[in-house]
Amino acid sequence: MVLFLAAEIGAVAQERPAPMSMDMLAPGSDSIVRDPAEYRKVLDKFSAAQVRLSLRDCAIAYYGFPTQPGFTPAVPGEDDMQRAIMAEDYAAAYELGLQILEIAPVNLTALYWTLFAATETRQPWEVRNSLLGRYNNITYVISLSGDGTSPPTAFKVVWEGDMYTYTMLELGLSIGEGFLWDDRWTEFEVTPSGPGAKFNHTSIFYEVGTPTAAGTPAAN
Repeated sequence: MVLFLAAEIGAVAQERPAPMSMDMLAPGSDSIVRDPAEYRKVLDKFSAAQVRLSLRDCAIAYYGFPTQPGFTPAVPGEDDMQRAIMAEDYAAAYELGLQILEIAPVNLTALYWTLFAATETRQPWEVRNSLLGRYNNITYVISLSGDGTSPPTAFKVVWEGDMYTYTMLELGLSIGEGFLWDDRWTEFEVTPSGPGAKFNHTSIFYEVGTPTAAGTPAAN
């Protein structure tokens, strides 16, 4: 399930940029995010993208989403989509995924499983490529939000479910026991789930929410 994402389309080789500053991780201070109409322009650009967007646009689209009217940390329909995947009812999972993405277009978990279901149901290449482009843009910005090795350098995600998706499906890790630090950081014990794991530490740290310039996530 994990490898098909990498094989779906060819990646463009490029140098890895430096980790993002907290200012870039604090789109709530950006005038684009404070104006719903301007934020919608960035989100529409993100949703239409099939290639890498600028780091700033990725950060605004993903980390700015919880600041918009109507956001809730719960993702309606996610459990139903997971049940459809487990039952191998990929047609239903695909339709449920599209419904979730109408509500939460930057949700990493919904993007991954909608893409998986789209592949299983042989949706047009343009559909799969669009979903993959969005998935890659979010994993790109999460990968630059920290290194996941300590609370101060925790990976930043918007949804709790995105922790599990990024850890298991992007980094190739199995998750063990979890701990909460200071009601702010989540730590998981992790082990490689195969030879392709992209993280070589025994613990991984996450911060869930919308980061602020001070490094404290906004309340969801």
